[in-house]
Amino acid sequence: MILTIDETRYEDAHQRDCARVAALLSDGESHSRPNVSEALQMTSTTTSRVVADLLERGLVIGEAGEKSGRGRPAIQIALNHSRLGATVVLMSSRSLLGVLVDLSGRVIGRCTADVPESADNETMAARMRGLINSLLTDLPAGMSHMGTSVSVSGVVNERDRKWLITSRWPHVRDLDLAAALAPVTPVVFVCRHLDAELTARTMQDGAQGRDSTLLLHWGWGIGLAYSVEGEPFMSASNPFGEIGHWRFNMLDQRQCGCGNHGCLETAAALWALLPQLRASWPELSEDEERVAGQLTSLDIAERPEIATAIHLMARSLGNVCRLLFPKRVIVTGPFVGNTALWQAFSDAFQAEGIMSGLALPVLVADRSSEEYAILGAVRPLLNLGLETFIRS
Repeated sequence: MILTIDETRYEDAHQRDCARVAALLSDGESHSRPNVSEALQMTSTTTSRVVADLLERGLVIGEAGEKSGRGRPAIQIALNHSRLGATVVLMSSRSLLGVLVDLSGRVIGRCTADVPESADNETMAARMRGLINSLLTDLPAGMSHMGTSVSVSGVVNERDRKWLITSRWPHVRDLDLAAALAPVTPVVFVCRHLDAELTARTMQDGAQGRDSTLLLHWGWGIGLAYSVEGEPFMSASNPFGEIGHWRFNMLDQRQCGCGNHGCLETAAALWALLPQLRASWPELSEDEERVAGQLTSLDIAERPEIATAIHLMARSLGNVCRLLFPKRVIVTGPFVGNTALWQAFSDAFQAEGIMSGLALPVLVADRSSEEYAILGAVRPLLNLGLETFIRS
């Protein structure tokens, strides 16, 4: 369930009842008024008043149910997922993906924009505004646009809604996304792509939600997200999880896009390895989805640069586990689909160990999920939008 409605946030009794009914209907099922009254322990008079209000404002739709016995059939009501919508902008290799999402989290529109590596703040902001405007052109009749969530890679200050650093676009620095997008959207949320993906994964997977889970992305860049019992561990105003910029003495001569030398990414990230791999396979793409399929069948695990990357990634993950002690580690990105490479990485991580007497976390290889990233990014915006709508 993507909506999490907290009725205690409302001081007005009628608004609180509206929120309770909306929360019940957010399960996607149809309900009769008597069923709503019973489930929420509300009087029939209160239920009728609340449902009438929500029907009038279009948040709820109703239709006659099947007739049972004598009399008119009961009216079945359901949440109108098309009443409210939000836009999401997220990174896809060196492109931007824009999607329009309804109240259920379903994607009902999408468009893309290529962004050159040379792009600066102005270019990036213009591309994002263009995506949002394009999506709003196709906004369904009767749908209100609640705002935009921007899910970015790299280093982000969520509280101030600033995108600080990204390895994909080295000239994008300290981009104030709230100010840049204000002309085209009423509300701007900013989150890190990995945090959004992990939030959605734990929300929809009961086992992951009960454990401490680490999501490590090994792709164009390298970073991680962490959650405990389904709650993401992050800092709203400071960076977190940027292990791709941990520094190693053996890499001191290598310059990183962050401005330092010796970062893990300079030996293990796709942006650093791709030029060397293209010497043998010039057709390799820099798009993570495409290159993931290309790397699956290639004999790369024994190459010296890959062996170094495996060693450094396993050592880094071992150190992270000695800090956070997760029960489960999910590794995503284009490298993990190569069977030999994944086996070598798993073996190296097993050899690292944690501490004497402590078991290693469960290690899982998986593909990055666009669906999870969208749901995780849009969820807080949908909840805020619904709350604002009920208060209006």
